[in-house]
Amino acid sequence: MQKIVDFIFGMVIGVANIIPGVSGGTMMVMLNLYDRIIEAVANWRKDFKGAVIFLTPVLLGAVSGVLIFSKLIKYCLEYFPIATNLFFMGLILGSIPMIAKNAVSKGFNKSALIPFLVTFALMFALNFMSPDKTGEALTVLTTPVFIRLLLLTAVAAIAMIIPGLSGSFVMILLGTYPTFIAALSSFNIPMMVPIGLGVILGIIGGAKLIHILLNKWHQWTYFAILGFVFGSLMTIFPGFSFNLEGFAGIALFVIGVGIALWFGSEKLQEKIQAKKEQAS
Repeated sequence: MQKIVDFIFGMVIGVANIIPGVSGGTMMVMLNLYDRIIEAVANWRKDFKGAVIFLTPVLLGAVSGVLIFSKLIKYCLEYFPIATNLFFMGLILGSIPMIAKNAVSKGFNKSALIPFLVTFALMFALNFMSPDKTGEALTVLTTPVFIRLLLLTAVAAIAMIIPGLSGSFVMILLGTYPTFIAALSSFNIPMMVPIGLGVILGIIGGAKLIHILLNKWHQWTYFAILGFVFGSLMTIFPGFSFNLEGFAGIALFVIGVGIALWFGSEKLQEKIQAKKEQAS
């Protein structure tokens, strides 16, 4: 049963990672999987069997979510951008209390506001950038294209696991998003190889870095994450229209907040923890 739940959670994380402005890392926090995923990826050599057992359903779910929903998400963002983005804004906003709780779990030091302001300012600056979302997608794999996709996707993958920072948005800034989404939509295997390798390298390297930061500077790291999350709300905000889609978007926004708050509630987390203890 727990593996099925982890698979579904993985699908949510995978879908979030293909939406520009939405953070897969934020979804990990909302689902209370962030610390466990970072720990498992960063220390997979120490407990290889345990890491494989935990990460396999999450990874399969993420891959399934990307492959199954890439076309649907593309359709929703194209025809219902306001409603779609407002729903994800609700999920992000509703996850903030859980992140804040983790940030002050070991007390509060005013100096932790420094990383919050730095990352919030970074997201504020990114909000004024206008990347070219209509760039031409590469469809033929050559050696230079392989190296470029591998390196740039690795950079974007690091962003994927930082709550509040969108890996897809970073891909847009780096000019690889059109190629990424085209390869997924058309199931272009040769183009997906360097993308997949880049994601693996970026996630492993990024997880190790975040693991070190959480162990040495726990509160500073979580306040930096809070800055990313608050700043991402500006990046994803689609504007508003006084029409059916706009009012549907408000309803979806409220639903998104409710879902995130429910996932972050102590009662639900206690039930999940109890089931994990029973399973073990």
